[in-house]
Amino acid sequence: MPISLTDDYLTDFQGEIKFLVNSEIRLKILGYLFNSPVSIKQIEEKTNLSYSTILDNINKLEQKGFIYSMDDKFYLYNTVKLKLNFILYFNKSSNFIKENINFLNNSLINNGIDSHRDLSALEESKLVESNHIDIFKATEIFQRSLMGFKFLKGIFPYFHPNHHDIISYWIDNECTVELILPNDVSQAITNFIKDYVPKSKNIKNKYVRLKPNDNNIQFAFTLSDKCLVLAFYHKSGVFNQNAVITSTSQDAISWGLKLFEEYEKLCGDYVCLENIIYPKNGGNNY
Repeated sequence: MPISLTDDYLTDFQGEIKFLVNSEIRLKILGYLFNSPVSIKQIEEKTNLSYSTILDNINKLEQKGFIYSMDDKFYLYNTVKLKLNFILYFNKSSNFIKENINFLNNSLINNGIDSHRDLSALEESKLVESNHIDIFKATEIFQRSLMGFKFLKGIFPYFHPNHHDIISYWIDNECTVELILPNDVSQAITNFIKDYVPKSKNIKNKYVRLKPNDNNIQFAFTLSDKCLVLAFYHKSGVFNQNAVITSTSQDAISWGLKLFEEYEKLCGDYVCLENIIYPKNGGNNY
């Protein structure tokens, strides 16, 4: 049966969260029960807590309907596991927001994108900002994320100043490239490839696909098998080239894949550059 988010349910849920977070002991016990049932003796061995302390908290958890006992072991109800997952992800999202609150408050964020509503995967990410000593710090990180990968997906609004090294890397290495770009940037990349291909003796890649940013997406990021780099627009609508949020965690990369899929659906069809890179073979669109 689906959970009905009535005012009474939300009030009860808030009370349950308060009941749990006010006791480190209760959270520890629930943590041990999350993956498998355990006995009081097993909890005692793992925590070094006294038997009476464990029993007291076990009784409170039973009374609140968090756990049940069977054959001298205690189990979590499935709904409690779901609630604990929610608390965990909410806490991770809160940590990310708390660490970057000033930056996020001054940035444009599209709340219509589902992935933006769960930022728990970004808890271990870092905000990197340019400064008067290193004014290109953020730009260089963004540039490095465009090379040295097995696959690249992303959205970015401008033709990078160091485009020669970047695009030639895409063509001369075995990697997959899928990008959402403004029409003028897409055309500039296409023109560069047309000019570069006859001069290159090391062409290995035909998997370069460009999708028009015809929905005026005011957000930028690159995603690869190695890292996720996010860049934002100021609230004024101007792209912020002086700051990026970056992460190398697998959770962040997986989150980035979902994010890219959402933005893909907002835009038109891909243009495959196989015909440009392999003109003699008359490549196929895919």
